[in-house]
Amino acid sequence: MIHARRYHPTNFKFFTWLLRYTYGLWLRRAYRIVAINAELFKELKPPFILVGNHTTLLDPFIANAFVPFPIHWVASDGNMRSPIMRFLLIKLVGSIPKSKAIPDIETVNWIVDIIRRKHRVVGMYPEGQSTWTGTSFPAFYSSAKLLRLLRVPVVLAKTQGGYLTKPRWSHVRRPGKVEIAFSVLFTPEQLRTTPIADIDAALNNALAYDDTEWCKREAIRFESARGAESLELALYICPKCGAKASLHSNGNRFACDRCDFSVEYGADGSFALPPGSADPVFLPPFSSEPFLESIAHWDKLQSAFMQAELAEWLRAARRGPIFSDENIQLKKGKRIDSMKTMLRGRIDLFIDRLEFRDAHKPGSATGPLIFPLDTVEAEGVLKWNFFEFYQGMNVYRVVFGDPKASGRKYADAIGLLHELSHSHLPGR
Repeated sequence: MIHARRYHPTNFKFFTWLLRYTYGLWLRRAYRIVAINAELFKELKPPFILVGNHTTLLDPFIANAFVPFPIHWVASDGNMRSPIMRFLLIKLVGSIPKSKAIPDIETVNWIVDIIRRKHRVVGMYPEGQSTWTGTSFPAFYSSAKLLRLLRVPVVLAKTQGGYLTKPRWSHVRRPGKVEIAFSVLFTPEQLRTTPIADIDAALNNALAYDDTEWCKREAIRFESARGAESLELALYICPKCGAKASLHSNGNRFACDRCDFSVEYGADGSFALPPGSADPVFLPPFSSEPFLESIAHWDKLQSAFMQAELAEWLRAARRGPIFSDENIQLKKGKRIDSMKTMLRGRIDLFIDRLEFRDAHKPGSATGPLIFPLDTVEAEGVLKWNFFEFYQGMNVYRVVFGDPKASGRKYADAIGLLHELSHSHLPGR
């Protein structure tokens, strides 16, 4: 728990002003950001809620560059586990910590306090995480409930182009164009009379986007000589041979090291086969749809492939690891407290458990550290490739020695295994 004596969100207007006219101005120029309808803030004053589609890890900074009021952002508590980041996010910008995918009444209480008592602005991304594919995640239903509870104006900050200019999986900026459009999504009167289910539907409809489709429609190109680098953080199934974690990037080339599959990543977010190459034969379900049109298409079929493969693994009770990585650190903590390293070594994901082996204690009589998957909750990825999961009140983080090792593949596989196990419970 975060007690009141430990957590006081403070947002200094001077610091907000300083960020807007230093880093904010640099962002606007470097990323070619255009704001639409930002003049609405001349009439609309706090308190209000700002909601946005989460296209890139830079989204809060982009919004801050145009909203002339301090914003208390709801942010993952995983970002606050170092003393420096706790000070920056809590004391200087007044962020509100939220445990990923875990209901937190304390977070709601802080939001209510900031809106109703302090009459300020709260910013949130109802999808709960930034996109891997340039398309939206479903919004948490609890977001609609919160908006109905607060009954203050809800402003939509709709971003287009943010994903393709700085994808979540990339460390490389590729300038093209970014648009952020502001509009009033709900008035207090609408929230008072609209059923929660309809608020949720309208919210999801407002947040929906496809950056690759927008890019092609607007004929915008996001050029980079290193466009594909680190794409293996998001895509990890070879569509030709089915090998897992065999894809590697270099420049704009994305290729499998188990077979001869290779593609070029394009400036519009799509893929192309090398010139003069023969038409390859792809595995189902990749053979049924044009997955090279976008990362979103590839990811959709990757998920279907993994679901079918894991279902077969469960049916056959296969014993080998699904994914493995060496040279990792396993850290343990709680909420925003600093994390402590438990071991350095290896991670293995099996159909029923996570195993960690300490490279410095290979002969340990206690054997590997085991987490049964039915005790693993809220699996996800922080930032680029920190794989995190909860067991009870404890949070665990896997830090990979290889910056191109995908933490997402573990989160995806565990999520699918949970779904498959749930669907095979008696009575279903």
